[in-house]
Amino acid sequence: MGRKGITSADVVAAYVALLKQGRKPSLINLRLQLGWGSYASISQHLRRLALRQVALQAQRTGKLNHAQEGAEAPGQPTRLGTAAAEVTRL
Repeated sequence: MGRKGITSADVVAAYVALLKQGRKPSLINLRLQLGWGSYASISQHLRRLALRQVALQAQRTGKLNHAQEGAEAPGQPTRLGTAAAEVTRL
């Protein structure tokens, strides 16, 4: 049976590990940190995570604007998982 493909959580964990090591989280370094996976798959996960990060920042900005206007803030963003939360915290 074949191996399960890499997940966004795998990529985020590798990204965070590289940052903690003081290494640049480039595509090549991510692949080395993961130990497997195609560059295309890793890149695809990075793009998705970047889009989620942009969406979260936009949502936070929207919350600030609503709070300043005296309106209720929109609902909480959906959880992206423990690993993605770690990247957001950085």
